[in-house]
Amino acid sequence: MSCEPKAQRPSSLSLTVLPAGPDGHVPKGAKAPHSRMGWKRATVLVTIQLLMIVHVVQWLWTGETISPLEPSEAMETSKYGVINAGTVLFLLALTSTALLGRWFCGWACHIVLLQDFCGYLMKKVGIRPKLFRSRLLLWMPLALAVYMFLWPIAYRVAIAPYTRPELAWPGFSTDFTTTDFWATFPGVLMAVPFLLVCGFLTVYLLGAKGYCTYGCPYGGFFAPLDELSPVRIRVSDACTQCGHCTAVCTSNVRVHEEVRDFKMVVDQGCMKCLDCVSACPEQALHVGFGKPAFMAKHRDGASAPARKYDLSWGEEIALALVAIAAFFAVRGAIGVPLLFASGIAACVTYLAWLCAELVRRRDVRLHRFQLKRDGRVQGAGAAAAALSGVAFAGLAYVGAINTLVAAGDFVMSRVDVPPAVVYSGTGMRPKPEVVRDAERARACYLLALPAPDGFGIDGPWRPVLEGRVSWLDAVRGDYKASEMRICALAERDGMNEAFAAGIARAIRGGGDIPGAVDYARAQWDAHPEWEGLREQVVDWLIEDERRGDALALVREAVKRRPDDLNAMRRLSILLIESGAVADVEEGVALVTRTLEIAPDNPFAYRMRADGNLALGKVAEAERDLRRAMELAPDDWRFMQALGEFLMSHDQMREAIPLIKRATEERAAEMKR
Repeated sequence: MSCEPKAQRPSSLSLTVLPAGPDGHVPKGAKAPHSRMGWKRATVLVTIQLLMIVHVVQWLWTGETISPLEPSEAMETSKYGVINAGTVLFLLALTSTALLGRWFCGWACHIVLLQDFCGYLMKKVGIRPKLFRSRLLLWMPLALAVYMFLWPIAYRVAIAPYTRPELAWPGFSTDFTTTDFWATFPGVLMAVPFLLVCGFLTVYLLGAKGYCTYGCPYGGFFAPLDELSPVRIRVSDACTQCGHCTAVCTSNVRVHEEVRDFKMVVDQGCMKCLDCVSACPEQALHVGFGKPAFMAKHRDGASAPARKYDLSWGEEIALALVAIAAFFAVRGAIGVPLLFASGIAACVTYLAWLCAELVRRRDVRLHRFQLKRDGRVQGAGAAAAALSGVAFAGLAYVGAINTLVAAGDFVMSRVDVPPAVVYSGTGMRPKPEVVRDAERARACYLLALPAPDGFGIDGPWRPVLEGRVSWLDAVRGDYKASEMRICALAERDGMNEAFAAGIARAIRGGGDIPGAVDYARAQWDAHPEWEGLREQVVDWLIEDERRGDALALVREAVKRRPDDLNAMRRLSILLIESGAVADVEEGVALVTRTLEIAPDNPFAYRMRADGNLALGKVAEAERDLRRAMELAPDDWRFMQALGEFLMSHDQMREAIPLIKRATEERAAEMKR
């Protein structure tokens, strides 16, 4: 199905895969090559899958567990310096691959289990998928691996210092347990189609382990590391080139050619499944130590023969552009995970090539279906073209939505106005150019939303977009529209703390300051666990010079939830700031209680120091300030507090360096 000259097209495998007699005929009853390793590997993979299920069940049962043992979790290390269980697993997998070869993919990956199972089912119905051979598409896994694991580090180290200083590398930390196991995984809405696309469709269209070959970012690192491994499938002189090894290989490796030319398997796609070893009738194949693949020499001393591909270079470039466009079309607001997006991109690329073949070639076949014969499109070909058209249309549709959201995000980044101004309730308005940008961003978001506002897809991303539109309505001064939009969301999805806070802010922004407080207070009365909403009400009461009401509200919060640390801390601050001796004493006692629960909070020590100073307990205040400095030695606020205290008590030699350093750190923070 390629437009290349016939002599250049890859030949299909033509090997004697059944034992033939002296006359060249296959004896009656002869059996096809069969791997004796398949059931063993399947047992290992199924066991790993069961252990994953046990991991999830243990988390659901206890509420806390080891962080997910997934290579994707290593992104937390790349982005934030957080080393977790997934990071350790990925590092062990990479190191062992450099030593033992690409074994992890074949023996430990649950996606390989899915692909092998799909391939097994296809084989049962007479379908043996053939690998789609593309040069440029092979680079997608490596590109994705670099994007996932190396680019975040490079950005923080080489670019962020000049563009976003606040993203300075935070250093390494560890976090091996979690209470939210599923936080980084997609829900059922994405998981089911992911399994269908990256399990079945990639195998059917791209060949056995098609996703591993063209979509898996982890393979992007495993494949080149395999070149370093001294452990390889090797051959003895007993090999008769019968082809049984290639016939049973599910990793698309032409084993008989590789062992003939290099005395070992050098293909990076070899996943050390050992099917070829177990199927060799002469027991000529084995796993052995020796030269790694990158040092392999052709048997004739020549360089390795050029690989054969299904595409010309022109086709490669065109389809590479299709893959890139497809990948970015499905990434974005609709929440398609990166691994799913790569599988979609690979499948869409194949469909684009298949449709081009239907136009250009006289005869086209896909497995058992004859799509085109003697220049005439068959029914199966029309169906394939129609399904491909639906896929392309869906891709364009999703791409348009994501483009609108990206455009809205870009314009909204220029809507630089503090929420305190927008929701002040005093009638303050942003600059006209800010309002214009808000209107442009709002128009993009509205088109991306489902009807009646736009033409987008409904899903879990909708509240995010609705929230942005509500914010932009408030920036424009249309507080009623802002309020009504969140009310509609709350009616549809149920009231939550974010919705309640948004509605209260919109009411306040419209000028009804008492009404906003009353509404937020009523919502908090119904949901005392909504700490953020309570703190918002307290802030508003203080801004409106109603400190007595704020103090009463926080007292009630502590009464309702005696172990609520945030409420206790807020009450202690209000009591100490009041200045009345009885209140200050109560505040200091309350801070002491919080420190008994959480003894390493520098802000609590700083607050108790203020209270002790108000009570004339100078020694206790100094001790608390020094403890705060011990807990946060690089925070300018504690440096300055201790420096000012020491200066006021004639300890100038120690005070001046502290105040100077605090000034420098504060200036650097303000600059960031």
